[in-house]
Amino acid sequence: MFRLLTTTFLFMALLVPLNGPEAKQEGSVPSSRYMGGDAELVKAPNGAIANAEVLEATPKIMYLEPTTEKVAEGVWCIGGYSIANTTVIEGEDGLIVYDTGDNNEEAEHIREAIEKISDKPIKVIIYSHSHYALGGGKLVDNPEDVMVIGHPTLNDTVEANLEGGGAPSVYGEIGPVLTARAVVQLNNFLPEEGPDARLTGVVPIGKPISFLPATVTPEHEETMDVLGIKMQFLTKFTSDDHNLTVWIPEKGIVLNNFYWPGTPNLYTLRGGVYRDPRIWRDGLAMMRDLQPEILLNTHTRPVVGKDEVMKRLTGYMDQITLTFDQTLRGILGGLGPDEIRHEIYYPPHLREIPENAQTYGENIHFPAAIYQYAVGWFDNDVTKLFKIHPDDEAERMVALMGGRDNVVAAAQNALEEREYAWAAQVIQYAYRLDPTDKEVRRLKADILRKMGHLATGSIPRAFLLSEARALEGDVTIPRLIPPTPEVIAESPTTFVDYFRVRIDPRKSQDTDKVLEFVFAHEDGQTVGLHVRRGIAEYLTDPADHYKKADFVLQLDGETWAKLYLSEVGLAEAIDSKAVELKQGNREELVEIFAMFDRYEPAKNIKIPSPDDLTHMGR
Repeated sequence: MFRLLTTTFLFMALLVPLNGPEAKQEGSVPSSRYMGGDAELVKAPNGAIANAEVLEATPKIMYLEPTTEKVAEGVWCIGGYSIANTTVIEGEDGLIVYDTGDNNEEAEHIREAIEKISDKPIKVIIYSHSHYALGGGKLVDNPEDVMVIGHPTLNDTVEANLEGGGAPSVYGEIGPVLTARAVVQLNNFLPEEGPDARLTGVVPIGKPISFLPATVTPEHEETMDVLGIKMQFLTKFTSDDHNLTVWIPEKGIVLNNFYWPGTPNLYTLRGGVYRDPRIWRDGLAMMRDLQPEILLNTHTRPVVGKDEVMKRLTGYMDQITLTFDQTLRGILGGLGPDEIRHEIYYPPHLREIPENAQTYGENIHFPAAIYQYAVGWFDNDVTKLFKIHPDDEAERMVALMGGRDNVVAAAQNALEEREYAWAAQVIQYAYRLDPTDKEVRRLKADILRKMGHLATGSIPRAFLLSEARALEGDVTIPRLIPPTPEVIAESPTTFVDYFRVRIDPRKSQDTDKVLEFVFAHEDGQTVGLHVRRGIAEYLTDPADHYKKADFVLQLDGETWAKLYLSEVGLAEAIDSKAVELKQGNREELVEIFAMFDRYEPAKNIKIPSPDDLTHMGR
C-alpha cells in the first residue's frame, strides 16, 4: 500500500485537463454533476480520469509521500507510510507513539522514521481507535516493557473483529456480504493504470500483524502522568471505532480520530453499524472547547495555530451538524429520504474548510441512513406499502416504455445528454430482465464509468467503476466472501448458530427435528439446531431443550468448517468417518442438511485472512 499511496498521488502535479462535454458549467450543485452539471475532469499520467476537485483537495489534507513533520518541540507527525498518521511525542526517558500502522510492514517503515528522530526507546503506545492498532509488536523489541493505552472497549473489539466471520456488521451472520462490499470499497477491483485506475491505495490484504492489547484503559476525563507529560484521556464520545482522544494541556495539543481528510463517513456504502452524527459532532465540539493550539489527527495533516484550529474544527463540525439537522428538518417537512438527499443546501463558506471536501464518502449518501435509523423504511408514501417485486416492476416498465429497444434507446439518449443518473435508472429495467444481454451490459457499463469518473468520493468511485469493469468481464465481484476455514474451526459453535439463517423455509416447512453437534476436540462442547417447520433454532444446550435430539453428530472444528463452506457434503463426511453419526438415520440427516443453502465459492479474488477483517470497519 505504501507504494500505491505514494506513486498514485505523485501524479497530481502533472494532471492534464480534458477538453470535452464535461467542461465546468456555472450554477450547478454538487449532486447535479451526475445529471450534466458542474464537473471538470482531468487525466493523470497513470491514465486515471477523475474529477479535478478531489485531486486538487487531497494533497492539501493528506501526506502523499513519506513525511516526518515537526509540529512542536518534542512532537512529530509521521505520514505517508500508512493510510493513517503516527504521532511521536518525546517524554522524559522515552517516546510516546500514537497509532502503530495497519500491519507489520507499515510498522517497520514507521519505526525506521522514528529512529531518525530520536534514539530514545518507545515506552508508551496509545491507540486512537480500533484501527491502526496492529503494528505495535514491530515498533518495540520487548512488548512487556511498553505501556499500551486504549479505549476501555478496544481490546474486545479488535479481538472480535479478528475472530469474526466477516467485516464488522450489526449481525455477524451477514459479515460475508459486508466483506465482499468492503473489498470493492477499498479499490481491490480497480487497476493501477488506465482510465479506471484507483486514486487511493488499497488496504493490504493478508499481511502479518502484531497487535499488542491495551494494558491501560482510562475512563473519560481520567488524567495520567505519561513519561513526565500530563495527559487527559477522553472516551465519552465514541462510535463503532472506539475512539480515544488525548488532551495535553501543557502543549495545547489534541490527538484524535474525529477530524478526517474529507467529510466523515456518516454512512459507508459497504454497510455496517449506524454511525450517529451526534457522536461525531459532540466529539468535535469537545475538542474545540479545549481551544487547542495544535490538532494532531489520525488521517489528515496537522492543523497548527489556535485561530486556525478553531476555524477548522467549527467548520468541520458545522457540516456534520447541518447534514444531521437538515435531514431531521426534511422529515418534519414531510420529505422522504430520496427527496431529502437532493434538498440539503451547504452554504459556500463550508467549502473553505479543506477537510470538508467529499473525497472519501459523499454527503448525498448520508441522509437516507439517518432517515432509516430515525423513522424506518416507510417514508409515508402509501403507494410503497405493497410494492411489486423489482423484477415484476422492470417487466411492466419495459412494456410501458414500448419494449426493450425503446428502453435501450432512452438510456443511450440520456447518456449522450450527460444525464447519467437517469440513464442508470432507465437501463437497470432492461438489465433486470436479462443480465446477460450484451448490449445492455455494455451501455450500463458506459453509464457507470461516466459516473465513476465524475465522483469525488473514493468510495462511490470504487463501486461504480468496479461494477462497470465486472459488466465488461474484466473482474468478477463475489456477492459474498465467506470466512476462512481457520476462523470457523477456531469457533465452530458460533458458526453452527450462523448456519441457522441458511435454512430454506419451503424445503423445511414439514420438518421438525433436533440436530445435536458434539465437537470432540473442543472439550466435547455441544450445541444444536432445532429444524422446526421453516426455521432453525440455535440451541446452546440441547440437553435442556424441550425436544430431545433426533440426530447426534460428533466432529471437529475443521470438519464443520468444510461442511459450513460446502467444501464437502455431509454424506461424504459421514462415509469418511470425519463425522461420526452417534444417533439417527444417515439418509434422513443428509436430506435435512440439503434444506440449508450452499455457499457458492468466490471467484477471482483473494479471500481476506482473519487478520485483515479488523481493517474493514472504516
